[in-house]
Amino acid sequence: MTRPHALLRAGFPYVRSLGMRRSTDSPIDLAIGEEGRLYCICRAEGVLHIRVLNTTDDELGAIGSKGDGDGQFIWPSSIVRDADENLYVTDEELHRITVFDKDGNFVNKWGDHGSDEGQLDRPSGIAFDADENLFIVDTMNHRVQKFTKDGSFLGGWGSYGAGDGEFNMPWGICVDELGDVYVADWRNDRIQKFTTDGEFLWTLGSSGNGELEFNRPARLTVDTDGDIYVADWGNDRVQQFDQTGRYVDTFIGDATLGKMAMTYIRSNAKVLRIRETTPLGASKRLRSPSSVRIDDEGHLYITDHGCHRIQVYKKEAYPLTPEELLPHPDVPSLSTV
Repeated sequence: MTRPHALLRAGFPYVRSLGMRRSTDSPIDLAIGEEGRLYCICRAEGVLHIRVLNTTDDELGAIGSKGDGDGQFIWPSSIVRDADENLYVTDEELHRITVFDKDGNFVNKWGDHGSDEGQLDRPSGIAFDADENLFIVDTMNHRVQKFTKDGSFLGGWGSYGAGDGEFNMPWGICVDELGDVYVADWRNDRIQKFTTDGEFLWTLGSSGNGELEFNRPARLTVDTDGDIYVADWGNDRVQQFDQTGRYVDTFIGDATLGKMAMTYIRSNAKVLRIRETTPLGASKRLRSPSSVRIDDEGHLYITDHGCHRIQVYKKEAYPLTPEELLPHPDVPSLSTV
C-alpha cells in the first residue's frame, strides 16, 4: 500500500457525540464493527461491560459482566476485532485475553500470569497486524509480546527503562498498514515506533503540555495516510502528528448533545433545569481521553472517558503528488509582511 506524498489538509471538523453517562459510563476503549456497530468497554466501580451501540447513537445491548468466569472480566482494558468481528479483550486484573463473537457469546480465553516468555502481567493495549497476529502490551513486564489469535507465543521485546526500546508501564499499541508498531510508553510520556520484529525506529515526545509533549499518553492509532493520533490522557486532549512525527493539530473537544443524551435530558425536568443554567464551554471539552480509533472513511472516534461519551470528528484531506508541490526550500525564506 502506498501512502500519499503529501496532503492538502482542508480541516478536521467535529461531527457528533455518542453515548451518555447511563449508557457508556467511563469508556476506556472501543472497537469499530461492521454496519456502524461500536463496541465500547465501560469500566468503573459498579459498571463493567462492553456496551454495543451504533454510529447513529442507538443502544444495541451489552456484552460481559464482572467476574472471573468464562465471558467475564475484572478490569478490562482494550478491545480489538478480527476479520470475522470476533472481539478480543485484555483484562489487566485477570492477566488474560477473553474472546467473544459479535453477538456477545463467549468463544475463548487464554493467558498465564507471570514474567516468562508468553506470560502476562497486566496486559493492556492490543492490536492486530495484517496476518491477524496479536501484539499485546505487557504493562508490568514493560514489554510487547506477539501471539497468534489462539494465544501461542511468537516473540516479543522490551524491558524496564527510559532508553530506546525500553518501557515504563507501556499502555497503548497500534500496528499500521505497513506493519510498523507504535507503543504509548505511559510513564515515559512518549511514543516509540518499531518494525514488526521489534527493531527500534524512533521516539516521539517528552513530558509536558506543549506541542510534542505528553502527560500519560494512553492509546494511539495510525491512519492510512500515516497520520498518528495520540490520546494525551493527562492533558485532556488528542494530538495529531504526520508520519514523520511532525506536529499537525490538537483536539480539545467540541461535544454537543447526542441523540441518546437528548432523549434522556428532555424527559427529566431536573436535568433540564441544570442544563439550562450551566455554562456550556467546559461541557464541550475532553476529560481524560482514553482511546482513539479511526475508520476507513476518516471518522476519528475519541473515547471521552471523564465525560462518559464518544466524540467523533471527520478528516478532510486530499492526497498530493510530488508534481503538485514546490520542493522543500534549501534555505528558509524571510518575510517582512
